[in-house]
Amino acid sequence: MRINTIESPNNHLVKKAKSLHSSKGRKEAGEFLVEGNKFVLNIPKNWQVVNTIFSQSYTEKNQDQMQRAINPIIFKENLFNACSDTVTPSGIMAIVKTKNYTLKDILACPKKFIIIACNLQDPGNMGTLIRTANAVSASGIIVSPDSVDIWNPKVVRSAAGSIFNLPIAISDIELAANELKTAKINLIAADLSAQITPYQADFKGPLALMIGNESKGLGMEQLALSDIKVKLPMSADVESLNASVASGVLMYEVLRQRGF
Repeated sequence: MRINTIESPNNHLVKKAKSLHSSKGRKEAGEFLVEGNKFVLNIPKNWQVVNTIFSQSYTEKNQDQMQRAINPIIFKENLFNACSDTVTPSGIMAIVKTKNYTLKDILACPKKFIIIACNLQDPGNMGTLIRTANAVSASGIIVSPDSVDIWNPKVVRSAAGSIFNLPIAISDIELAANELKTAKINLIAADLSAQITPYQADFKGPLALMIGNESKGLGMEQLALSDIKVKLPMSADVESLNASVASGVLMYEVLRQRGF
């Protein structure tokens, strides 16, 4: 199979790949970038890969991967590097169609173990939260519109492939909370002023864990939506935990109580 090599920076595919570095570009195209050998070659079949892009140097040693790639194309080395989001490009990336999951998709899961990310801003934290939610087999994740874009390349990379494995819905938190309450799902808020720890709370029933902004935590309006507030015990000299670390501790406490 002959694969075309792109050498011009004005080529439409080069321009598209670069545009997917911005939230605006991703929203307009309904597409995002995935980078790295392991992640690109293991994209589930129920996700639509638009193009698989290789660097010239990658093609010299990886003919097998190229033959089984979807809509493969080769970029001249300097063009590939210009489109990559990493310091040391791996030589392989894919343009993938986004999926617009809804709360209904998440509620369809019988487990009813949901994560709510409220105004989470750091791509690394969001990616780690997604990866951890996947690890504990959460039903899905609800993300507030003011959070970091889940299709941001740094989020996708930090999620380490988990972004493909569970539904993630963008939703107004108050609207989502009302639907969750109607479905008899308790909202659990992480709050430093709470009176009980997660180890004193009952996490065996249907629940949604609310995780707040890295520096501000959950706002008063969001806390007012919660049914139970919990705080993680910590040393007096530590003000708070990283959002992804705190969410991980809470998720695994749910798992422990449910006897995973």
